[in-house]
Amino acid sequence: MYDIPRPLKLVLAKEFILRGSFRFGAEFEWAVELLSSGAIDLSSVILAMLPAERANEAFGLASDRCLTRNVQLAFNG
Repeated sequence: MYDIPRPLKLVLAKEFILRGSFRFGAEFEWAVELLSSGAIDLSSVILAMLPAERANEAFGLASDRCLTRNVQLAFNG
């Protein structure tokens, strides 16, 4: 068990809900392979793909509640 500092005053004041999550290593690699090979088409889900250098613009698009699809950052290098 890890003792992780938490901003409890902020959690209480803003009524945040804290949830833990568990990352699966093998499933992530499998998903990347499926996406890279084109076996899964996400074009109907992704609104835009922007280079990482335009991250601020991408987050602005993603935070627009009128848009229902996702914005993807492209990391090429």
